Amino acid sequence: MTSRRDFLGEVWRWTGFALAAAGVFLVTRALRATRRSPEEIRLPAGAVASLGEGQVVGGGLFVTMSPEGPTALSLECTHLGCLVRPSREGFTCPCHGSRYAADGRVLGGPAPRPLARVPLRKTEDGWIARL
Repeated sequence: MTSRRDFLGEVWRWTGFALAAAGVFLVTRALRATRRSPEEIRLPAGAVASLGEGQVVGGGLFVTMSPEGPTALSLECTHLGCLVRPSREGFTCPCHGSRYAADGRVLGGPAPRPLARVPLRKTEDGWIARL
């Protein structure tokens, strides 16, 4: 039979675990909510026509030309948000080693989703990407 003191000790221990888990959840949620505000990147029409194999634009965007028009990928890793870098096979995250194909598909690592496609909007003087 468990004594009252042992029972209350267990209750306090499990209460501490529950409070710690709730704290971790709230901090994680708060950190994810501090996303940067949307940013627009302007691509002049001449720059899009000369993309070739693709290039990094504005630090956080990779733009390539396809038969349908320009395609943009966000360079933000879907694991924890580090900026991925172009590599021979596509992109690599320097933080935790996630690897992506040139079209943004996940090839390996902890990344849960492919790189996000960024919509491009055509204007009179070029294209606008909204990150």
